[in-house]
Amino acid sequence: MNPICPFTIIVADDDAEDRELFREIFQRNEKFILMGCLTSGVEVFDEISRKKNIPDVLLVDMYMPFFSGIDVVKALEELHAAPTMYKFVISTTSNIAENEPQLHSPYIVFLKKPSSRQEIQALPGLIMGYLEQRFSQVS
Repeated sequence: MNPICPFTIIVADDDAEDRELFREIFQRNEKFILMGCLTSGVEVFDEISRKKNIPDVLLVDMYMPFFSGIDVVKALEELHAAPTMYKFVISTTSNIAENEPQLHSPYIVFLKKPSSRQEIQALPGLIMGYLEQRFSQVS
């Protein structure tokens, strides 16, 4: 079973350069509709839990000031906000799954943050691979 495309996506990263690169690749990819590029975990939480602008996919940086990506995911899980939204948490650390045991959801995926333009350009395909895998497990 193939997932229904395009998927809506919100990207959150406190690094302006990374955010702009993510904006560029997801706007050009026909399998995604970019709903927004946010600068903080607080903005993500507000957008999803209060404004109810819930995308199919959230791509969030793990390490952001004040309210990290992992904090956002945990808070959304605790509130049962967007329970079927796929949450991709990206990190530059070598142990990206250090928080994985704390979160028991098939909708949360930890990824190594792309460090080159080539890796960033490959990110939509990587995310689609995870989504296709999840959909094939459901059917």
